[in-house]
Amino acid sequence: MINNTETKYSPLARWLCLYEAVNIISEKAEKSGYTKDCLKPIPINKYINERYHSVLKDIEYEYKHQDTESAVNSSPHIHHH
Repeated sequence: MINNTETKYSPLARWLCLYEAVNIISEKAEKSGYTKDCLKPIPINKYINERYHSVLKDIEYEYKHQDTESAVNSSPHIHHH
């Protein structure tokens, strides 16, 4: 399922997917002792396309949850003595 709708969190989601991909590749290269360049654009792009919607959904949830929590915590509390 491909959804072309952009949100304000879309760029962040893409950057996080790229970050994940590079870290996964780096970790696998370190474990195997491989020292040559392991960063291949096509597999990285495929990874980003596969993870993007899930990461975007997580980011949107976290920001929404954070906004809700902030609103509750910043509301004035009235104490009667």
